[in-house]
Amino acid sequence: MTYHPVTSNTLSDFLSFFDRSAFPAGDEWAGCYCLEGSCDRHFEISFTDCKKRRELASRLVLEGKLGGYILRENGRDIGWVKLGDKLDFDAFKDWYHGEMPEKRGVTAVLYCIDLIPEYRGKGLAKEILDFAIRDSYEKGYEFLEAYPSSDPEEKRNYRGHSGMYYSAGFELIGSGEDFLIVRKTLR
Repeated sequence: MTYHPVTSNTLSDFLSFFDRSAFPAGDEWAGCYCLEGSCDRHFEISFTDCKKRRELASRLVLEGKLGGYILRENGRDIGWVKLGDKLDFDAFKDWYHGEMPEKRGVTAVLYCIDLIPEYRGKGLAKEILDFAIRDSYEKGYEFLEAYPSSDPEEKRNYRGHSGMYYSAGFELIGSGEDFLIVRKTLR
């Protein structure tokens, strides 16, 4: 599996993945473009308005506020990981996701892992987590945070299971309505 950063130069790859591959036809999450967390908490564009969501996601990628990686295997896009600076997550400014850093480059966030259906349940999330730890460390971040579901039975856990984070050295630092706030010190 290889990791390809989403930037203005690779915007078309990001859009193509969410247009065609991210979710099966008719799935309730189709057209999400991974906007959760990137907009203020009161963001009201519905999941059914894919055109508006696509336009907003494009703008955020071009502004450098929606970051992550397209995952590829044998030339095929098989997944997406949302990984970026905590200050790029506008929802966190008015919604409790732990303490906000005062400057960029302090706290990285692993927010979402999405694999196409045939790659789910094969243990790839741990490999992606290891990549996120290395990538954040190499970029000089002090911390990496994630927000797994507080319900261990959650079937659609796009943020990863808490046990995966705990075994990688993350510590519980808080919780929200239905999620945990876990953090790993990198430096």
